[in-house]
Amino acid sequence: MSAESAVDKWMIVCTSAAQTRELGRALGAAAEKDQCIALDGDLGVGKTELVRGLAAGAGTADDTPVSSPTYVLLNIYPAGPRGEAKTVFHLDAYRIADESGFDAVGWDDLFGQNALIVVEWAQRVLSLLPHDTLFIAGEWLDGDRRRWTLSASGRHSRALVHAVQRAMATH
Repeated sequence: MSAESAVDKWMIVCTSAAQTRELGRALGAAAEKDQCIALDGDLGVGKTELVRGLAAGAGTADDTPVSSPTYVLLNIYPAGPRGEAKTVFHLDAYRIADESGFDAVGWDDLFGQNALIVVEWAQRVLSLLPHDTLFIAGEWLDGDRRRWTLSASGRHSRALVHAVQRAMATH
């Protein structure tokens, strides 16, 4: 695993699905409640794998299966018993025509519930995302290598990028 950093942007290369989950775990553990995380990247790049790690790091219930909500738009992974655990709202914008597609899942009601809001294919719903969103783009390099670029758009997402940098530096 290798990484390089900048002020509001950080890139890391993961060489396996396990490392992608490790990155997600660091995100889930460090994210504050009500943080919005926007994921983009080609089909199969590992966005859902990243969310698996994120849900584990957030402390969701151990028996919660994490899968892509492509056809249902929203999966909810409830917080586990730990006091600092966070519920994860996992959305997928791949099959919606426009932002109004999230009306059915009560998009506006997801905020303020002390949960993490994670949106796959977020570029399709940019106008809905809050100002302070952490944008993560995944791209294939070669073989099993993926580059993940984390871009902060506000104070909370910037703090999250720095916390993840520190966590991943110890691995």
